[in-house]
Amino acid sequence: MNEDKMKKFLNISLLTLTVLSTLSLASCKNEVDNIFDEDAIIRLDKAKAEYMDILTSNGGRWQLEYFANEEEQGYIYLMTFAKDGSVKISGHNKWINQVLVGNSNTSAFGSEVSMWEVIADNGPVLTFNTYNRFFHLFADPYDIPSQSSAQASTDVNESGYGHAGNYEFDIMKYSGDTLYLTGKKPTQTERYLNMIMTRVKSSAEDEVYMNEVVAMTDSFFNSKVNQVYINLPNGVRWIVKNGATSILKMFREDADEISTSETHNIIITHDGLSFMDPVTLDGYVIKNFIRQPDGSLLCRDDNQTTMTADVLSNIFSNKSFIWKGELNNMGGVFADMLNTITAELKAYNKSTLNFAQIAYESNENDNTGSFIVSFNIKKGSVKYNPGYYVTIEKVNDNQVRFTVAPQGNSYGELYAKNCPTIRQFVDTFAATAYDLKANSLLAPVRMTMSQSGSAGNYIIWDLQ
Repeated sequence: MNEDKMKKFLNISLLTLTVLSTLSLASCKNEVDNIFDEDAIIRLDKAKAEYMDILTSNGGRWQLEYFANEEEQGYIYLMTFAKDGSVKISGHNKWINQVLVGNSNTSAFGSEVSMWEVIADNGPVLTFNTYNRFFHLFADPYDIPSQSSAQASTDVNESGYGHAGNYEFDIMKYSGDTLYLTGKKPTQTERYLNMIMTRVKSSAEDEVYMNEVVAMTDSFFNSKVNQVYINLPNGVRWIVKNGATSILKMFREDADEISTSETHNIIITHDGLSFMDPVTLDGYVIKNFIRQPDGSLLCRDDNQTTMTADVLSNIFSNKSFIWKGELNNMGGVFADMLNTITAELKAYNKSTLNFAQIAYESNENDNTGSFIVSFNIKKGSVKYNPGYYVTIEKVNDNQVRFTVAPQGNSYGELYAKNCPTIRQFVDTFAATAYDLKANSLLAPVRMTMSQSGSAGNYIIWDLQ
């Protein structure tokens, strides 16, 4: 073989080896890719199956703590997942009432069955893939109805974004009968909201359960007591306002409200409340609270921080409050005196006692005033309010003492002469200190005032 033929042979051999080598490498790469692709698919299918089993096991009932956006309160939904792909979704909120009757002035219960699935999209995703009137309403891009006559005359609600909520959720993890979810769609500020689902007993009835959530809301915050407190372990208190709206306005008790207040949205759950995001107050991080037997809230994150109203003696002696005592809410010596008062009124002018009341009466002339215990008395269509002035001394957090002035108002003096037991009723206030006990330490709208050492002598006062 000459030199030229030898070079040609070597070149062809090298080219052949190169091609074979390339094909071999490509073949090996495809095999590896196929192996890893197959593993990923298998792993994802396995995760989907596991989450579908988790959601439908033990009765398939879950509580979802749902936030549509960063500006709105959270909403509780009760969901029952079935293996046939159906899900019953129940809620109780004002937007359901909007769907049912066309206004959001009050809250209403609604329940509807639709479909669900766990699908794959860079991980397992829980999707509610057929329309549910009471859940998908938060994802509809419609104009949110105006909440006031002032808004109704403007274009403030004409964005067409609706609540901008989610109906698909990335499943992040499952731990301790809790599923951790993240909304697939970001908010208008490009945030992906985190939410949780917790397992509920299969025996829970949807409407009963949701009514209990609504009742829990009323026991936490009442518009009559618009200011409550977060009590930190270091003794610092934060004032909380607007609790009844679930959009809390918060600021340190020793700080300026206008310049330092923060706004945080919360969700009322079946057992407590949670902030949408963790909140840091004076170095303490709080998020989840659970209701205590006395009506207060205890932070589950540190088991120290509490949420209460003011101390009961301050609440009872608040000058802006009016307390009403119904006749059937009195016991002991007070109930006994009512019988005598009834007889005296009948003998005097055939009038009737309706209820008693404690309020602060201001003097417009010199900016002074005094508490007055008065009685609502009716004769025919005419009402009289004999009253007797008292001072209320705060003995301690849960105890008050009264001092009764010698004279009452004009009707008070008239009725004291003709129905002396009315005056005796008030004078009994000054006999001893009174212990205070509220229906709730967070929304104390009903207060029991009982004689110290003689609890059978009591009056129950309702905040008006």
